[in-house]
Amino acid sequence: MVSKNVAALFMLALAACNQGAAPPDANQSAAAQAAGATAPAAAKLWNGGTEKGLDIQVAHPNGTVLQVTSVQSRATDTAVGIRIINGHQRDVQLNNFPNNRASYLLLDDGQRLYLSPPATNARLNVPKGQTFEGQLVFLGRLEPVKAAVLVLNENSSTDSEYSDSPGYRIDLPLAGVAS
Repeated sequence: MVSKNVAALFMLALAACNQGAAPPDANQSAAAQAAGATAPAAAKLWNGGTEKGLDIQVAHPNGTVLQVTSVQSRATDTAVGIRIINGHQRDVQLNNFPNNRASYLLLDDGQRLYLSPPATNARLNVPKGQTFEGQLVFLGRLEPVKAAVLVLNENSSTDSEYSDSPGYRIDLPLAGVAS
């Protein structure tokens, strides 16, 4: 049970947060305008914003296997579900130069949606013999397109068995999906 003093302090703090706030009608109007502004954007999401499962597997000559498991367009970003199996003799990096924007989705109209790597693993390092599973997040929503290519380590080798930063270019089947 919350004491009356704690409840009173909470109410005072809440009231202080609302100082200088616009009257409720103005807040509701602003919220309605914001909702109206985001409604058209939601209509431009690939596949209506619904996640689509994929089953794509590409093996690199160095022993690393990349599986693409899903794609989902969201209001401000695009998520690509992946599984990386490191069969190489060393750790591998799938975003070897995180500041160079060398990993992205290339859309059929030429746009690039750049990878937003996790702060704790910006190089997308996968230790030898380990499997990484999760989502890669790309900046910007994926609008209805017919084709896209997932590019990881843009300038790295796609065919060297000795590379610890394997390059990938994977065609994503996006055509024919209702938007």
